[in-house]
Amino acid sequence: MFCEIARKVDDDDLDRIRSLEDDLGLMLVAFSCRSLDPAREERLRKAMEEFGPQLQAPAAEPDEAQLERIRRLEDDLGLSLIAVQAS
Repeated sequence: MFCEIARKVDDDDLDRIRSLEDDLGLMLVAFSCRSLDPAREERLRKAMEEFGPQLQAPAAEPDEAQLERIRRLEDDLGLSLIAVQAS
């Protein structure tokens, strides 16, 4: 699976993400993910290991109720949302 920061988030979806951030008191980072064929995925994994971790923000620790709301929005938007600690 290949994930990158979502670049094409329309204004309505961005408003929904921001609204959830405000409600939960968490910062969310949106990722767009897709599957690759296994050979490409292995080459990409090796290349990414050379670069090191790209997202340097520490993960937040949302509770179960917050996670459920994040999951619902993920399903609605077709994105992966990661809760991180705001700096």
